Amino acid sequence: MNYVCIRWKSYTNLDFDQRESVREELRLKLESHGVRFLEYCWVWDENDRCLLMAGSYERMEDARQWTRSLESMGFQITVRTSLPGDESNERYLKFLTVNIEYRTRNVQ
Repeated sequence: MNYVCIRWKSYTNLDFDQRESVREELRLKLESHGVRFLEYCWVWDENDRCLLMAGSYERMEDARQWTRSLESMGFQITVRTSLPGDESNERYLKFLTVNIEYRTRNVQ
């Protein structure tokens, strides 16, 4: 599986509310380009950098098409072949899923 992730700002030394502000900033930037997800799957890497999983694709060519589209909007992209739950990466990556429903209730 190929996971397309948008690379965003660092979480280093940020508390939960500050991290949520970083995530909200990325959500708003995506929306300014007409992109909205039903579910936001947040991942952070070994450098404590915010990543948003923007899609998962069996074929690398499909991942490349979405990657090119996101890059044309000015986003930095990384494609990973594994995510949390793989024992080899578990200590580096974690999930935090935020649903649109949660966002709608709390950001009005």
